[in-house]
Amino acid sequence: MSPTTNEARRPSEDAVESVAKRQKTTVDIASKFHTGLLQDSSRAEIRKAFMESKPYLHCKIETLMNDDLLRRVRKEIFDNLHFTLKETDIYKVHQTGDLANLDGLPADELEKLSSLFELRNAIYSQEFRDFISSVTDSGPLSGSKMDMSINNYKEGCHLLNHDDVIGTRRVSYILYLTDPDDPWQPENGGALELYPVVEKGTPAVEPTVIIPPQWNQFVMFTVQPGHSFHSVEEVVPVGKPRLSISGWFHIPQPGEVGYEADREAGEAKSSLEQLSETDSSAKFMRYPSADVEEEGLTEETIRDLATWMNPQYLDMKVLEQLRDRFLDESAVQCKEILSKELYAKIKEATTKADAEQFTPCKMAAHGTGKGEGWVVHGAPHRCRFLEVDSKAENKNNTAELFADLKSKFESEAFRQWLAVVGQVKPQGCRGAGRRFRPGHDYTLATTNTRGQAVLDVTLSLTSSSEEAWESGECGGYECYMAPHDEDEDPATYKAADEDGALLTLTAGANELSLVLRDEGVMRFIKYISARAPGSRWDVAFEYDLPEEEEEDEEQEQEQE
Repeated sequence: MSPTTNEARRPSEDAVESVAKRQKTTVDIASKFHTGLLQDSSRAEIRKAFMESKPYLHCKIETLMNDDLLRRVRKEIFDNLHFTLKETDIYKVHQTGDLANLDGLPADELEKLSSLFELRNAIYSQEFRDFISSVTDSGPLSGSKMDMSINNYKEGCHLLNHDDVIGTRRVSYILYLTDPDDPWQPENGGALELYPVVEKGTPAVEPTVIIPPQWNQFVMFTVQPGHSFHSVEEVVPVGKPRLSISGWFHIPQPGEVGYEADREAGEAKSSLEQLSETDSSAKFMRYPSADVEEEGLTEETIRDLATWMNPQYLDMKVLEQLRDRFLDESAVQCKEILSKELYAKIKEATTKADAEQFTPCKMAAHGTGKGEGWVVHGAPHRCRFLEVDSKAENKNNTAELFADLKSKFESEAFRQWLAVVGQVKPQGCRGAGRRFRPGHDYTLATTNTRGQAVLDVTLSLTSSSEEAWESGECGGYECYMAPHDEDEDPATYKAADEDGALLTLTAGANELSLVLRDEGVMRFIKYISARAPGSRWDVAFEYDLPEEEEEDEEQEQEQE
């Protein structure tokens, strides 16, 4: 017998109970967030701001969570969690483990983090993921892949420019837990900086949006390959931490609604992969002659070098000692390489420039120091520093001095000196006079991809005493690292001390280093902290060497 019309329309008791449970769940989730946040009117307003944002899709929600809940979370973090200092070429931060692992904690430990557990579950709830999807037009987001951690940015902590493209990340977010009763001040640093792009994959050298942290503020942006470049400004001394929870919403995983196999990891290259695959685009200046004398210096060469080099480094006995050390270790350092007179001029000029433009432990404005012969070099996801423009008409004193030094490194006389010390035959060179400004500049780890060794020659000219740089706390050191293993995740940044750096050179005053860098070896100059006593000034060159196959054939012929 078929049911009557009224019976067909009457919901079952199970259905009524199911609807009631869903409504109660929605109410419970909404109560975790700021009043009215998940309502349609709020959603529409946030979506409008998101869709109209520049330099790429992002938005800032002034108050995200229930204030009482977030205060309890903050207390639990400081009472019960341990932070580990993590540092690589791109960041320095104190961090907890992945909060996705909270589920595996014993009941007694989880009880101590009950509010944090409540917060995590609210952020990855279906209701909030639907909210994020509707605001960002990102499509369905995974409920099974949670990816969040707590970051404590203390004095000197920072995160350099990158685009967050790793794996299946779809939306990045940051929830700030700074002191709710003592507002964070912009001069304390720690701001999120968003960069426009010159072209896809190449960010501009300076940000156009700067977002200082505030209590219970939530910032999110769509992970856009080649566009979503951002950084976290260094935190300068404030005596209090810049605490935040950051993470990602991922695209649906296998078995989830909206999963698409062709959208899994691998559709876009990470910032680190981009760094690893491309060498410097600057062309080598070629020397007129391929041959160069390796046995000694001519009188003409000595006269040329004596105009600017310390006389002791023109003594053949000293050069022979340097040669033996270089052949044994593939690296050598020469202290007090410049003549006293020339170094005195450089030190006076650089000390004055630093004193006029930078104050220790204060973040100087972007663009400080550029002009009068100095230009900003970089795409900042690779490097950023000031480079001397040798062709500029109106140079200041430092630009004149460093343009002159650059020409000396390109000279035939210096090429011959390198040939004697390194027992090499430089075929060409490329390089620059550089200034790494406190609070701004660095190079990230790049790989020698030329297929053979190159000779790195760097003259370090810090204007302050060497002691201020020796600990490495201010950055400024140059680090050489072994290549990544083939089975390593190419999207993972690696600390220099995980397997041990091959060589670390602190910023020195009037010190020249020669390093034979094999194929695949990575190097970087650590970000210069705002706490540094001044800039790292240097002249850095690479010298192209003959192909190794040719040298091997010559050795084989000699043996025959």
